[in-house]
Amino acid sequence: CQTTVQTTLNGVIRMRYLVLVLLNVPIILAALINIVTQYKLRKVSPARFRHQLIIWLVLMIILIGSFPLYNISIGHPPLDSSELSLFDILQTTAIILLFYTVNNQRQRIDQNERRLRDLHQELSIKLSNEKYY
Repeated sequence: CQTTVQTTLNGVIRMRYLVLVLLNVPIILAALINIVTQYKLRKVSPARFRHQLIIWLVLMIILIGSFPLYNISIGHPPLDSSELSLFDILQTTAIILLFYTVNNQRQRIDQNERRLRDLHQELSIKLSNEKYY
């Protein structure tokens, strides 16, 4: 009976890390798909595309790899998430979601500013042509 309880407890403890990864990887994948789509539609420059790609890939690597590396360094099994609380999971997910939202809004603002600048330039050209005719 003791070993059954311990085995069940170990499974639940390992599940915390899995929940953390499963909650955050879709957000990061959505960000990666978004930036690739924006690049393919030529809405972002190649430099910005590389920058965003690096940020999101590093974030995914850190999310997936840091906790097992930390556990190994302190002598625990790699997927032992006994020190990972529900608050930690929610806090990490909220931070990544906020980062995604802020980054997405910044992209939209940049696109709107670019569109407004182009419209202003076009309007200025049309108005200057009307003066001379």
